Amino acid sequence: MKVADKTVVKFEYVLRVDGEIADRTHEGETQTVLFGHAHGLPAGLEAALLGREVGSFVVSVPPAQGYGEYDASKCLEVRRAELPADFDLEPGALLYAEDEAGNPVSYRVTAVNGDLVILDANPKWAGKTLEYSITIHAVREAEPEELEHGHVHGEGGVRH
Repeated sequence: MKVADKTVVKFEYVLRVDGEIADRTHEGETQTVLFGHAHGLPAGLEAALLGREVGSFVVSVPPAQGYGEYDASKCLEVRRAELPADFDLEPGALLYAEDEAGNPVSYRVTAVNGDLVILDANPKWAGKTLEYSITIHAVREAEPEELEHGHVHGEGGVRH
């Protein structure tokens, strides 16, 4: 069976960014998604899975189909005193805030220069080409209840 809308896909992956392993499924584990409802998959990866069958392949996902282009306007430089006193200032730490319209925004600490802290609201891999090594282990038709709920049930999914 081929990956298509309304199928359940069980796969493992290794993601490389700038030649380094940036993310992967845990050894011996897989990720299972309801295709067409897998909101966490970058659009380019979802497109690369479409029509595939059980097997392995490598795909390169450009920024526009991954996490978007890097936007320097999403970076802020703030004084340490403007942040919560107990906030972890290590690079990579996340701070959750709201924008002017009250929408949630997450910022990542990218640098600390004395009293100044650089915060970045870009996705971690914005502006980066994503290199995925994928192994599809199984593809099956989604159950009616999975389609109704919008997620996978059973192994690799939600148990009600």
